[in-house]
Parts: sequence; structure tokens; C-alpha cells
Amino acid sequence: MAAKDDLKFQEFDDAANLLAANPDATTVSIGDPEEGIGKQRGRKSREEEDDLLGNEDSDKTELLAGQKKVAPFWTFEYYQTFFDIDTYQVLDRIKGSVLPIPGRNFIRLYVRSNPDLYGPIWICATLIFTITISGNLSNFLLHHGEAHYRYMPEFRKVSIAATAIYAYAWLVPLALWGFLSWRHSKVMSMVSYSFLEIVCVYGYSLFIYIPTSLLWIIHLEILRWVLMSVAMCLSGAVLMLTFWPAVREDNRKVAISTLVAIMLLHVLLAVGCGEYFFDQPEGNRIVDAVTTVASATKGAAQKH
Repeated sequence: MAAKDDLKFQEFDDAANLLAANPDATTVSIGDPEEGIGKQRGRKSREEEDDLLGNEDSDKTELLAGQKKVAPFWTFEYYQTFFDIDTYQVLDRIKGSVLPIPGRNFIRLYVRSNPDLYGPIWICATLIFTITISGNLSNFLLHHGEAHYRYMPEFRKVSIAATAIYAYAWLVPLALWGFLSWRHSKVMSMVSYSFLEIVCVYGYSLFIYIPTSLLWIIHLEILRWVLMSVAMCLSGAVLMLTFWPAVREDNRKVAISTLVAIMLLHVLLAVGCGEYFFDQPEGNRIVDAVTTVASATKGAAQKH
């Protein structure tokens, strides 16, 4: 028993000697001096590691705290954030734009976490080329074989399509954002959307017209109008489901008028592109018939 007491007293003595040798140490385990030394060394090693990784940790801390500085708008880094999106997110947003589900807001479900410009810009660019190429090809197939027909590619239609589509995808969201911001200042309970979120919705809503414009090559007037109606309903439903929460708290007449204006502009773009870039077979027959009758009448009048 005495030997055991001596052993315990010796451990206490070692701990006291350790405290005397290290006056800066604040906490030491008496039961196990080696454990106390290990903790002290662990703290020193962590402090050294923090010194080595201080810059990275400070950046993470600022980012998590929402204090990370935003790059100036004239720098490349500022605009790089608008394209920080992967392929899976783009495909998911495209799927959401062609399959509207009642009760699901496109912005809240797909966009709000990370609004982007990558999808809208490339969707608009792709639509410009598909609609102009399909229109040229459709008109060529329609008039091919006619006696006095000579195919001439209409490159000017590319600039016209670019002006119409990009104006719709940027100017309409700008006007809508300004109007909603003005109404939000009067009715604070209204849901507010940022300009980038509205552009994102409009850009992705145009994707359905890419496959539709390719199918417009088929020379069936009824089929074209059916495809156009389906595309307008699907993309228009995305817009209605998205912007209804933003105006439902407003005056009833203002809310309905806003939604009607959104839908009218959407229909105007679809019908305008279909009528301008694609010759209508039935209309061409009527024009040819009128031209033939007018020529015959003119010739008969000259004889008399």
C-alpha cells in the first residue's frame, strides 16, 4: 500500500514540477502529465496551421458572413458570377421551362439560388439561328420547282430575328422589373423579383420555340398553328405561374392588366416570327391567283 501512495505522490510531484517549468501554461492534467503536454503541443500546432492557412480561412469566414467584397462592375470578375452554373442546372431549368406545374414558381424553384445569364443568352442565340435557317429552308422547299423561282438566302433576316428576340428577352423584362418595383413601393406585401431573375425567366421560357421552329419547316398550315399554340401555352404558363405571386397582392385590375400585357407580348413574338420568317402555302396560292388574274386583266385591257 505504501508503494502505491508513493507512486501517486510522485505523479503529483511531476505535475507540480511541470507547472513550475511552464508558468505560461494555464491548464495541465494532473492525472496524466503527458496528456497535458499533448494538448499544449496540439494548440501550438493548430495555431501554426492557422498562421499558414490564415488567408484562406479569412476568405471563407468573410464569404460565410456575407462580407466578401463584390468586384466592381467594370471588371471581368463581376460578370463572371452571372455564368457560374453547371450543365445539370441548365438542363434542370430548361426542363422546368417546358413542363410548368401549377403551384410551382419557376424563380423560387430553379432560379433564386443562382440566377444566370448563360442559359438565356445561348437560348436566344440558338433560337435566332434555328428560326432563320428553318424559315429559309421552308421557303426553299415550298417554292422549289417553280418556273421563275431562284433561291436567294436572306441573311438580313438574321439581324431582324436578333433584334426582335433580344429586344423581347431584355427590354420587356426591364420594363416589367421597373413596373413591379414601382408597384412594390406602393404595396409592400407584393413579392419582389430582381432584374436578373426576370431576364432568366424570359430567356428560359423561349427554349420551347427552338424545336417548334424546326418543325415549322413542314408545310402544313394547321400543324404549324397547333405547334405554335402548344409552345405559347407552355411558355406562357411558366410566365403566368411566375409573375402571378408578384401581382396578386396588388389592385385586381392592375394585376390582371399586367398578366394580360405579359401574355399579349408573348403571343405577338410567336405569331410575328411564324408569319414573317415562314411563307404560308395557302397565302402563296392566293397571291399567285390574284397576280395571274391581274396580269390577264391588264393584258386584255391593253388589247382593247
